[in-house]
Amino acid sequence: MENRVFVAKCDEYEKCNEAVQRVLDAFGGPAKILGEIAGASGKKKVLVKPNLLMPRKPEDATTTHPAVVEAVCSAFVKAGADVSVIDSTGGPHTKLVLKLLYGKTGIKKATERSGAKVSFNTKSKKVSFPEGRVIQKFNLLAPVFDADLVISLAKVKTHGFMAMTGAVKNMFGAIPGLGKPNLHRKFPKREDFAGMLVDICACIKPGFCILDGVYGMEGPGPAGGDPKFLGAIFGGISPYAVDLAQCHLMGLRTDSVYTLTEAAARALAPVDPSMLLWLGDDPEPLRSNFKPAKKHKSDTLPLIKENCTGCGDCMRICPMKCIKIENNLAVIKERDCIRCYCCHEFCPTRAIEI
Repeated sequence: MENRVFVAKCDEYEKCNEAVQRVLDAFGGPAKILGEIAGASGKKKVLVKPNLLMPRKPEDATTTHPAVVEAVCSAFVKAGADVSVIDSTGGPHTKLVLKLLYGKTGIKKATERSGAKVSFNTKSKKVSFPEGRVIQKFNLLAPVFDADLVISLAKVKTHGFMAMTGAVKNMFGAIPGLGKPNLHRKFPKREDFAGMLVDICACIKPGFCILDGVYGMEGPGPAGGDPKFLGAIFGGISPYAVDLAQCHLMGLRTDSVYTLTEAAARALAPVDPSMLLWLGDDPEPLRSNFKPAKKHKSDTLPLIKENCTGCGDCMRICPMKCIKIENNLAVIKERDCIRCYCCHEFCPTRAIEI
């Protein structure tokens, strides 16, 4: 079981180049990581998958910071790789949406400075994964299949449904566009949804994972919370080990993070952070107490607040189609709501509360 995690102190994004390089060097550096890819020949293709939940400014701490994306891309470009960046929101996966997403988050400029490129490939492919415990067939973004190495470049955040989002859940972004709410509808129970996330991550097999934890998000994440300083960039080969380290650094209980309990049950990760092989800087002085997303009862209905603009984003993202706009306000049909909180996650004005 791979259990190494390297932690690099980093108190500002202007210093993240050095921190990212320290993380990569602990595992032999980009050239060695690329050289260990089985079956790859020629100029190796690297796909960097950041967390670009929605078109938000970097300082909102909703998305992976562009400085970290630039540092990772630059390191692998210098190692001779062909590097591209892609993500998919929960809305339509179109070139127009991607253009807005890459622009608003600062990812396009950062990627171009690094010598890499953003991907506008909106195609998807069906994949069969018979080893899956919860899901065995699903669609993935086509660039995932073209890559020799996939890097999960996630953001440290709390999450209203999964308690925490990290390297594992970041791979959910490889499900194109509106396929995400469909999976929410198919797996409304937290335990099953977490199992599905681990299945997708196990299928993609990201070869390396780095967490942007200079500033994370606490409270009603992954989009409605507040920025929280952590001052660390950390990573490793195993997304499950990296997520366990993230949970520890955030001060969350491991048994509250459904993907961690699922990974431990499958012997993909240790059950306790003390069983990790911690490398780099001492994690204990960096530990913080992130305000968790509120725990909800199974019957907790999302609440529409007065600052709702009636934009309809929640209506379009709702997997059960139980939201409509009346008099420029969102209205939820309680009987059909499965409490997946996608509406809360994607509301651009934070007008939906749990």
